[in-house]
Amino acid sequence: MTHFSDLKEINKNQFFDIEYLLSIKNNIINGNIYVLRSAFNSSKLKNIFRKIYNDRNEPTENTKMVEGVGNIFYKSNFSGKGQYTTNDYSWYFFPWNTDQSGLSNLMQPYFNQIILMNEYDPKIIINNTPKDKIIQRMQLIYYPLGSGHISLHKDPVNITKVTCGVYITEFGRDYDEGGFYVYNSKKEKVFIDHKINSGDLILFYNGLFHGVDTVLKNNATNKKDEELFGRSFLNLSLIESHEVQNRQTTVGIRKID
Repeated sequence: MTHFSDLKEINKNQFFDIEYLLSIKNNIINGNIYVLRSAFNSSKLKNIFRKIYNDRNEPTENTKMVEGVGNIFYKSNFSGKGQYTTNDYSWYFFPWNTDQSGLSNLMQPYFNQIILMNEYDPKIIINNTPKDKIIQRMQLIYYPLGSGHISLHKDPVNITKVTCGVYITEFGRDYDEGGFYVYNSKKEKVFIDHKINSGDLILFYNGLFHGVDTVLKNNATNKKDEELFGRSFLNLSLIESHEVQNRQTTVGIRKID
């Protein structure tokens, strides 16, 4: 098991220097989380999220990432392997589809660095479709107040070792309880959200045991508040498509050893 070690900072020049990123890769795999402060304009991110949220259609019937699939929207409220439970809204954006929100264009230069850091070629990956087995996926996740969560789990590391997250909302403003957590070597729960701002970007190990505790906000008592507040987060990662037989998936963790 990899434990959380420390939160470290990088600057924009370092993030766009692939040699530097590769030099810190083992540090991330060993439990350090790196943060790039103010990678994106917070207001711009929130406006894009609100547009996506307000323009949402009915959940997509087929959420499997197979050849020809469009961008996906679904509401997750289920149990999976190892007592893994979730409650969130998720939007999947794939490079072979149109994204009129502007989110994909904004993120792609950063996504390219993550692809390089995982030792793939962005020019190849961005042209891959599910039949090519390995694809890039942007996942926008919204955790609604009072119910939004993901139980303790670890994600596969066979394709992606270093994953990237972009904070759209902010602890203390959009929610003030719960959020993204990891465990240190003393088996103590550490809330990373408490140290991150809207617009920040983090790099962390995909196999790090982590989860999102139910997000809450004091004094958010009406329906309008519930739609404005909560936790919104964007994950940039490489994954196996459903064209892969016996593809590796997220596994829930029952307890910390």
